Amino acid sequence: MPSKLLASLGLFASLSPAVPAEGKAPPNVLMICIDDLNDWTGFLGGHSDARTPRMDALAEQGRNFTNAHCAVPVCSSSRASVMSGMAATTHGSYEIGPKYEALPALKDAPTIQRHFKDHGYLTLSGGKVLHHDFGGRLAGDIDRSLGRKGSPRPVKPMSRPDDWSAAWDWGAYPEDDAEMADIQLAENAAKALKEDFDQPFFMSVGFFRPHVPLFVPPKWFELYDAEKITLPNNPLSDLDDVPPNFLGINDYALAPTHREVVENGKQRSLTHAYLASISFVDHCVGMVLDALKESPHADNTVIVLWSDHGFHLGEKQHWAKRTLWEESTRVPLIFAGPGVESGKPCPEPASLIDIYPTLVELCGLPANDHLEGLSLVPQLKDPATPRERPAITSSYHGNHSIRTRDWRLISYDDGAKELYDHRADPDEFRNLAEDPAHQETLKRLSQWLPKKAAPEFKARSERLRARKK
Repeated sequence: MPSKLLASLGLFASLSPAVPAEGKAPPNVLMICIDDLNDWTGFLGGHSDARTPRMDALAEQGRNFTNAHCAVPVCSSSRASVMSGMAATTHGSYEIGPKYEALPALKDAPTIQRHFKDHGYLTLSGGKVLHHDFGGRLAGDIDRSLGRKGSPRPVKPMSRPDDWSAAWDWGAYPEDDAEMADIQLAENAAKALKEDFDQPFFMSVGFFRPHVPLFVPPKWFELYDAEKITLPNNPLSDLDDVPPNFLGINDYALAPTHREVVENGKQRSLTHAYLASISFVDHCVGMVLDALKESPHADNTVIVLWSDHGFHLGEKQHWAKRTLWEESTRVPLIFAGPGVESGKPCPEPASLIDIYPTLVELCGLPANDHLEGLSLVPQLKDPATPRERPAITSSYHGNHSIRTRDWRLISYDDGAKELYDHRADPDEFRNLAEDPAHQETLKRLSQWLPKKAAPEFKARSERLRARKK
């Protein structure tokens, strides 16, 4: 839905500058993107064993959005949404495939980096920020590279069964942190942050872990006792009251099914590897934050940390992403720095497409007419500020989730629905969509379902699928 129409409906927040104050330099921006990180962090409480002290400290320092959700629960589409500030129902990318610059709907939509560059900012970027990097017509959006993504892999499989995809391997490898691309990226970002610049900067740092394959050095596995790790609560009856729409999604995603994981005796070791990878990336985040703290930019840099989507580790008999359940859509989202009041977390719904307009307002830049998200500045000032619009997530064409403060509605393209009351059922075990007592709630939430969704842009994704057949 175009932002001008959203504004006419009263759904677009004011973008009047919050900062800088008169006579004060514009704030810098440090954007930290993390791949496949779900709510297994201390500050979100998604797993009791997770050790994430550096991100926890950042959450305490700024505003922790505890009810934040991705626009699309898959890498490339989510990141295209964040960088454009536009929903999948507008740009048409619902699955891994099209590059940002290949999407016709984004032809005239500047990335957030380009928007800041056009208004006087130096742009630096490294690691996985856009899924396909800044290429083609986007190459000029970034002034300086901080390094590309990628980490060493062992020559032979370490843990996966022979018939599993190579992406689904894990283990204590390599021996030293220094060999990890994420560490090298953190070091490059830290070095850059200590420089003096003659203009404000927008730095994007994209860490790859905890994306599969889950290889991190032994020290991170040693933080956890594999035999004492808590496994997710996953009753076999959980799927009894849900429609079958997404139950075969692993077949396309090349992820193992839950049955395959359990029958091969791999659930505990895979969970161990994911937790180890989370603690590793927390350390990488800490390296960058320490450098910022010691830099001349410490007091004038807005920090935003987010993950592109969540991740299942057996919940609802599923592994990986692409679903419209809480495990797949819920993401970390933290803001800190100038214009952000520290203290209590915010339980209001937030979407990753809100990052773009929020940073525009915090930095006092002119509005971008393409933006479809809402500025979160009111919630940055006061976490109790209510927000009417829910977080909307789309997975494949015609399937959507509506997440409010208390409820989740899932609507599939064939008309099937799921409804969950998060006040009483945070694990989404009980589907209330057919319950007569909740039909008014279902009707109210259904009003937020996209009325007109762009068809999936298939030029590249169709070729990828054809190769796999």
